[in-house]
Amino acid sequence: MNKVEKAEFENYLKEARTWETDKLKEIEKSKRIAWRIATASVAIAFAAVLAVAAMMPLKTVEPYVIRVDNATGIVDIVKALTDGKTNYDEAVNKFFIQWYVRYREGYSKELAEEYYYNVGIMSSNPEQQKFYEFFNPKNPLSPLHVFGDYAKVRITIKSTSFISPTIALVRYTKAIERGSDRPAISHWAATVAFRYTKAPMAEKDRAINPLGFQVAEYRNDPDALTPAATAPEPAPAPNRPAVDSFAVPVQQ
Repeated sequence: MNKVEKAEFENYLKEARTWETDKLKEIEKSKRIAWRIATASVAIAFAAVLAVAAMMPLKTVEPYVIRVDNATGIVDIVKALTDGKTNYDEAVNKFFIQWYVRYREGYSKELAEEYYYNVGIMSSNPEQQKFYEFFNPKNPLSPLHVFGDYAKVRITIKSTSFISPTIALVRYTKAIERGSDRPAISHWAATVAFRYTKAPMAEKDRAINPLGFQVAEYRNDPDALTPAATAPEPAPAPNRPAVDSFAVPVQQ
């Protein structure tokens, strides 16, 4: 082999070694890139798992008990089955609203004056006047005439929902009992707009209405989802009270 051929052969070997070195470098570089991508993927997957775990408490399943009235088919939610406590303000509002409906729609001769007085201190002036005119013995449809001495009206609250923060819808049944006769039951829905007032109040009134609950507007209608309620017939003459002797307190 002459010098030229030997030089060419050495150049060939040198180029071959250079090519192999470059290939090894490319392979090493590819491995490093692959490891970086794999590491980044694992980190992202781990972060995603942590994010889902952190969000799990925010995702809850809240079961409810649904009650169906066998007589009317009306469906309403009885109570949410959760460990959380009922909102305090909502519970207080429901307490006063439900008692207001019981006072205003319920009746017995023994409790009539007490119920009338309680409605007065829990009502705005327009509602006081409206109820006074309704309850007044001069009104032939006054409960004093319609139910007399012995009939009783028992109110059972079925549900209370809020149309807005200060307007509630109360669905209830009214059972009119006269002696041993079967009670006449009707279904009603009362719309109650309410507020709380800081107006001065007598100590005895504060014991009944400690937070100054006040009904600004009241409307009572037969429940649209049940057969229309009919007005009760006046009590027989012997049971009719001596209305002139009934002291009706007037709220100012």
